[in-house]
Amino acid sequence: MQIVRLAQEWQLISKLKSGGFATVYRTRSENIEDAILKLIPKRPGASRELLFENLTGLPNILLIIETGEWGDYWVIVMPRTDKSLRDYLDESGGRLESDKAIAVLVDILTALAALQDRVVHRDLKPENILYWQGHWCLADFGIARYVLATTSSETWKYAWTWAYAAPEQWRGERTTSATDIYATGIIAYELITGEGPFNGPAEHDYREQHLHQEAAPLTGSPPLLATLVAECLFKTSNARPTAKHVLSRLQNMQGTESVASIVFYG
Repeated sequence: MQIVRLAQEWQLISKLKSGGFATVYRTRSENIEDAILKLIPKRPGASRELLFENLTGLPNILLIIETGEWGDYWVIVMPRTDKSLRDYLDESGGRLESDKAIAVLVDILTALAALQDRVVHRDLKPENILYWQGHWCLADFGIARYVLATTSSETWKYAWTWAYAAPEQWRGERTTSATDIYATGIIAYELITGEGPFNGPAEHDYREQHLHQEAAPLTGSPPLLATLVAECLFKTSNARPTAKHVLSRLQNMQGTESVASIVFYG
């Protein structure tokens, strides 16, 4: 078994996935039996995710156990989680009942409210939302940026996912906390309907849809929730509600009759 030596020695048990930005392994150490280790090849901008280690301790942000360098790689060690939101959606037949969708969104917005005006994730999607210790937590800050930081050529600002990218990202404009609200609106739409509001399929299709096409009205959804999702998907970033505002409205919906009152649009 290969050993990665940081402050602790991490034994690589098995490779879980490999992509353009990193290779992910299941790992263990003398003190931790089961964890995830990410090897990120050293190249310009590749150490960005390590900058966000100090987010540990904020609500619903996945813990970073340890970071460091190992040969030609940056290393991040995280807890092994139960599943991703994508896994949960697949297990649930592609969509969730309104009360379950709201519960997931409350967890996401709790994290975003803590990050508001501080950090922009820039790549929120079900694959980057992981279930850990009873909550849905944000993970993979590989292309995130601090809100007040100067944008440089090494921020990987164009490494986002087409289906969840806000209009300002397609225009190459500066991202803000409102960018993550837009992606959350896409996620919410998908949780409720089983598919995103914009489905490409090619890059130029996504660009046109995010910039100029309005999402079809939600069906089979509580009216308060449908209205909130529509506001999150406003094309103009300044018109979208803040994370704290969205969180408050979602919390008010939990356990109320509004969740059970379904409205269908013709």
